[in-house]
Amino acid sequence: MPASIAKAGSSGSEVDPPNAMVDEKRRKRMISNRESARRSRMKRQKHMEDLVTEKSILERKIYEDNKKHVALWQRHLALESENKVLTDEKLKLAEYLKNLQQILASYNAIESDQDHLEVSDRFLNPWQVHGSVKSITASGMFKV
Repeated sequence: MPASIAKAGSSGSEVDPPNAMVDEKRRKRMISNRESARRSRMKRQKHMEDLVTEKSILERKIYEDNKKHVALWQRHLALESENKVLTDEKLKLAEYLKNLQQILASYNAIESDQDHLEVSDRFLNPWQVHGSVKSITASGMFKV
């Protein structure tokens, strides 16, 4: 008869020391495994919470960076437009300056020529009457 069947019929006060040792080890291992699994679940849950927090922070940062990007892009467009206006104005002013320089050069050339020319008084003082002037008198048309 096998020993396990013989023991099953016994009063139970007799404990098989090698089997009791195996059962105790198994029980401790189960408790240890449960504790390890609990720690693993807690660690995984903490990791998930950290990831959710990090995701939230990154989403907020992306939102703020997008707002900054839009503002910078609008500023860029405004500066580009202002630059075009200023460039056009610069070209107009350069043309105006060129015209003024041409006028000044012409004036200087005329002035240097006038140093050598005699100009009649008639051209210098056009408001003065030169030559013989006959007075205009009323004829007999208006007799009273």
